[in-house]
Amino acid sequence: MKKSLLLNVQSLVAAALVSLTAGVQPLSAQETTLTLNKADFSVPTWTKLLRASKAADGKLPYSINMTINGDPSSQLGFAWFTNPTSEKGMVQIVKKANATEKDFEGSIITQDATIEHVSVNYLVDANKVDAGIESKTDMAYTSHKALVDKLSPGTTYSFRVGMPGAWSEIGSFTTAKNDKSAYSFIYITDTQAQYDEMFDVSQKTIHAAQRLVPDAQFVLCNGDFVETTGATKTADVDKNFSSEWEWEQWFSTMQDVWMQKPLVPAQGNHDRSVRDSNFAKHFNTDNSFNENSSAKTAMDGTIYSFVYGDALFMVINYEDYSAEGYFDELKAWMRKQVDAHKDVKWRIATYHKNMFTGSNSHQDDADGKAVRAAMLPIFDELKIDLALQGHDHIYEVIGPVSNTAKTLVADAVQNVEVVGQPGARENMTGKKGGVFNVKDGTLYFLNNSAGKKKYEPRNEAAMIASLDKHEVANYWGLFSGKFGQTGEPTFSRVNMSTDKIEIETYTVNDLGEPSLFDSFTVVKDDATANTSVLKSAQVTVAPNPASDVIRIDGVIADKVEIFSMNGDLVKVARNSNEVNVSSLATGMYVVKITAENDLFFSKVMKK
Repeated sequence: MKKSLLLNVQSLVAAALVSLTAGVQPLSAQETTLTLNKADFSVPTWTKLLRASKAADGKLPYSINMTINGDPSSQLGFAWFTNPTSEKGMVQIVKKANATEKDFEGSIITQDATIEHVSVNYLVDANKVDAGIESKTDMAYTSHKALVDKLSPGTTYSFRVGMPGAWSEIGSFTTAKNDKSAYSFIYITDTQAQYDEMFDVSQKTIHAAQRLVPDAQFVLCNGDFVETTGATKTADVDKNFSSEWEWEQWFSTMQDVWMQKPLVPAQGNHDRSVRDSNFAKHFNTDNSFNENSSAKTAMDGTIYSFVYGDALFMVINYEDYSAEGYFDELKAWMRKQVDAHKDVKWRIATYHKNMFTGSNSHQDDADGKAVRAAMLPIFDELKIDLALQGHDHIYEVIGPVSNTAKTLVADAVQNVEVVGQPGARENMTGKKGGVFNVKDGTLYFLNNSAGKKKYEPRNEAAMIASLDKHEVANYWGLFSGKFGQTGEPTFSRVNMSTDKIEIETYTVNDLGEPSLFDSFTVVKDDATANTSVLKSAQVTVAPNPASDVIRIDGVIADKVEIFSMNGDLVKVARNSNEVNVSSLATGMYVVKITAENDLFFSKVMKK
């Protein structure tokens, strides 16, 4: 006799069937009844289906996460989805590690959630989901959010979310200590997955990070959680849909981690959605910026700050930079955060879209240039120490940068090890490690990406050739540490203390095994800091335009190199401040001057 099982799909998705074996696609929150035959499944899969059918309840929560929202020593944000319901879910918390269901019968903290009814596009063709669900099909959900406060500092709690008869698994968290003691966190960016194989890469990376840094207090993710963006404001409806299926996979493939670690999410360009606002629906972050700003972000909760230990973190959103008055509001907000926490040593800005990068894909981007023009002065004014970036899918240690001059701070880099010749894809500078003193500048850091997608690093010639686009005179000279393509997904362990910040970055192979790629230290020390920077503004090249000879004024040149706008080296002169250019073809050229242990750049027109 053929055995079969009658299953309600809406209930099964709540029972987390998304975590079944590879090839069994997640089911949607839509009322559908399926008859599944035992002969069509392996014994382990059939057993899971049977167990799920008995546990199925359409009220069960999924896509569960905790977020830092306000003071991490006393409060925490929670968010989750359920199938459509008018009932408000709740968070239950008990002051105990490794609690069981019985512990929730005693003295507990209960916080009701606010709910929002959500209708979003479920999947797109690129998700490669063969489940009989048409692309551009809306699914209905209820978004639940709760903010729990009055928690005790430095305390471990257990929690569950849901409602009576439909509780989640039990998770745990530890609040921040109410002091400046040392701690660690995990930094990732750009998981950016679109189909099963890509989610497998990102989940292996995050699980490797969890195993290597079990004491991490939170996971900072710098945007592009998923691939499909509905960001374009256009009449073409196909470009105005995101993929909730991708968000569903992001949470479900790593749900065990998000039941243990609070998130610090930053919005990426692929997380934008004109219509669905998935990012804002899923995360419960502080929204006071939008509540008090005349130039609001398109999605709530994408600009916020918090203090953890001896560091002020400012999560920034550059995606809405073109809105009128946006930069002014953002800068005013940053000043308020710094003014409110003047006793904190470290000032960290974290955001998705880069301010400096060596990526061939984005170094010339107009939005990056616009952000630099607007934001470098405020980074200089507020003395931002460390900028954690995303977007570019390469590994790069840049600076410390004098933000007003866009040059490397002199005498701010020590103990960098030369490990090879420059030019290798995995290490374009031939350097690793180092101690970076941010007393007079900002260190810009990107640890590649935690997903499958990778970009290519540029060489010096390519950066020179694009000077007219990015307008950073000695861009190559800013790459003071390791710079290249890791070839594998990455995560960073960041160790925070009052004295220093230690950053270790690991690659993760196909087996989920981590290997150290690079490590360096950030300090802020008066003893070794030097306020002098490269003197580009004092160097002139004349005449301009030139016909026969150009003259270098302002320094004594050791070497003058002239590059075409394609990046080709066309002329070299040594130990001379005059260079004959009569043989060069008519056009624009980049002049690179080596003098007094510094580099200077200019452009000259040959007529």
